[in-house]
Amino acid sequence: MQRLPIIFLAVLLLSVAILVRGFDEKEAMAKLMESAESCLGQVGAAQSDLQDLVKKQPASTYQGKCLRACVMKSFGLLDSSGKLDIEAGHEKAKQYTGDDPTKLKIALEIGDTCAAISVPEDHCEAAEAYGICFKSEATKHGLM
Repeated sequence: MQRLPIIFLAVLLLSVAILVRGFDEKEAMAKLMESAESCLGQVGAAQSDLQDLVKKQPASTYQGKCLRACVMKSFGLLDSSGKLDIEAGHEKAKQYTGDDPTKLKIALEIGDTCAAISVPEDHCEAAEAYGICFKSEATKHGLM
């Protein structure tokens, strides 16, 4: 099955779960796109911001960062203070890794590592910082 790293938020702990495979990629991408499309207007993001997200590229605009924060919030992964919701992330990881304890362990490790980083108070900037962390950690685990 093809690996599908998605933002990092993108979608952060959800994305970590996606990175470790063992899920329905089409369903995950459909949920991500539905959320992102809904968030576009809310944050004033452009289609190019959405394309950055889909292509797993860093956000090129502030609105792109806000798009990522909005998507993360829609999945319950970013709380009202702009921090990762570890409990929600663990639930998403369990949902997307199925019954594979090895995949779950990797997803939880990446999520816990990134939840511990210091991020800006600005939710948009925080979402981008988490995304960078997830991408870096996924690379360390050989997932990218």
